[in-house]
Amino acid sequence: MRKKLAVGVVKGLTKALLMGVGAGAVIGVGLAFPGIGLLYKEFKKGQWEAAKRRGLLRSTIRRLEKQKLISWQERNNELILNLTENGKKKVLSYQIDNLQLKTPDRWDGFFRVIVFDIPEDKKMAREIFRNKLKYMGFTKLQKSVFLTRLECKDEIDFLRHALEIASYVVYIRAKEISGLEVRN
Repeated sequence: MRKKLAVGVVKGLTKALLMGVGAGAVIGVGLAFPGIGLLYKEFKKGQWEAAKRRGLLRSTIRRLEKQKLISWQERNNELILNLTENGKKKVLSYQIDNLQLKTPDRWDGFFRVIVFDIPEDKKMAREIFRNKLKYMGFTKLQKSVFLTRLECKDEIDFLRHALEIASYVVYIRAKEISGLEVRN
């Protein structure tokens, strides 16, 4: 039980640390990194205290450096953490995981149709994109055609560029789609 709790704490700390570095966090080296917990919504308050007591922050920084997700330097008694390219990709995956559509008070009368034809050499990106559309509540019309009544241009643009599939995805805003009953 204790080991399971520790794994959850480390996972939360890893995500929080990477997201914080991605947001440009600077960590004071003195006094076991005081106050950094306020930067991370992902990391629960009780977990933060446990991590500080166990020295998990330092070991997590070392592990992330070993995994080539971050680099660091000490300047003016501050620890400056930087994301590597691999670290940026990891943060991007966290941002994709948190992506959701906002439900407005009233429907604006437009359907949003997402059509894509992503080649086989980008199969993983295609599956991530398709699964994310399903997760966000899009209705599947065909294998590569999805529909929603919710505004989603920004979210689709983010996914297209983050997954490097922009040229294979089309966003259509339509007033009417004949022959279609959609409950979305």
